[in-house]
Amino acid sequence: MTAFSKWAITLLMGATIFRVQTILFLPQVEMFGGIAPDGWFGPWLSDTIIGLILPVMIYLFWTRRSIAVWGVLVAYNAVGAFDYSQGLITQLISPMPVEMASAVTVYLGIGLFMVFQLTALGLLFRRDVIAGFSGWPESKRALT
Repeated sequence: MTAFSKWAITLLMGATIFRVQTILFLPQVEMFGGIAPDGWFGPWLSDTIIGLILPVMIYLFWTRRSIAVWGVLVAYNAVGAFDYSQGLITQLISPMPVEMASAVTVYLGIGLFMVFQLTALGLLFRRDVIAGFSGWPESKRALT
């Protein structure tokens, strides 16, 4: 795996750490007496969980090499990107109150971080990255 791939994946995944702050938004949903539509409960809860798992994923990425770890990283980034898409859909169906954030801010913020997650996912499918996790000998890497 090239140094570029390793650092790019780390930075792209690491940038999504901001999703953990959504734990602070949970009390703002209507069911808890807040101003945000209840539809935001699911995306904010999953953001919190995915954000809390991020340090473990980055640790695994830097310290472990196996196809199982690669699969976990692929799944993590795919679920993360899907979660961002759910945030975009939630904004469309149950817009966040402007007192919390403007629609433009929500769409741009979620969209940008979804692109980060999708880019990290794409980089995980590079041959050099897969080869780094699979333990293929250098001679086989050149053939694939």
